[in-house]
Amino acid sequence: MVPGALVLTAEYSTGMIRTSLIAMPRRIVLYAAKAVAFAAVALVVSLATAFTAFYLGQSLLASTHQSATMAGPGVLRAVIGSALYITLCGLFAFAAAAIIRNTAATITAMIGLLFVLPVLVNLLPSSWGNDLVRWLPSSAGRAISATVWEAGPQNSHLFSPWGQFTVFAVYTAVLLVVGGILFRKRDA
Repeated sequence: MVPGALVLTAEYSTGMIRTSLIAMPRRIVLYAAKAVAFAAVALVVSLATAFTAFYLGQSLLASTHQSATMAGPGVLRAVIGSALYITLCGLFAFAAAAIIRNTAATITAMIGLLFVLPVLVNLLPSSWGNDLVRWLPSSAGRAISATVWEAGPQNSHLFSPWGQFTVFAVYTAVLLVVGGILFRKRDA
């Protein structure tokens, strides 16, 4: 999240956004180019990190005879899904940064949405909390990175792993559009 937020807010805090806009006056092109460049770098780094973490974890677990293979059910989805979720979190923060235009406020908002809000929802009565938790962005990360996904009572209130990921992807797309509109209309 932090690198995603810094892609735009660092330029606002230093005033370099004006220089960027002078070099590329078409704001939507600049906004889209920054989003695509960030997403590409974040995806490559997070994929490399996810696969490295998996294989490192397997080497550490080898002595306990508790291991998984990439061909195991849900393992490849969990590894690739984790990288996609991390990339989406960065794009979510990037879009929020276009709306908020302040580093500390953007990071605080992202921490609130992804980490604090789920805790608060868990404090609600279960009839309310179960209905709300499926719509939280953090549920996508929990669902997509689980290697075993059962539609039992513990997950009955959630969509499938890719369904939860789609909910977060839609949130991110909407936020990117709103961020793009505001980036285009507001002064630097």
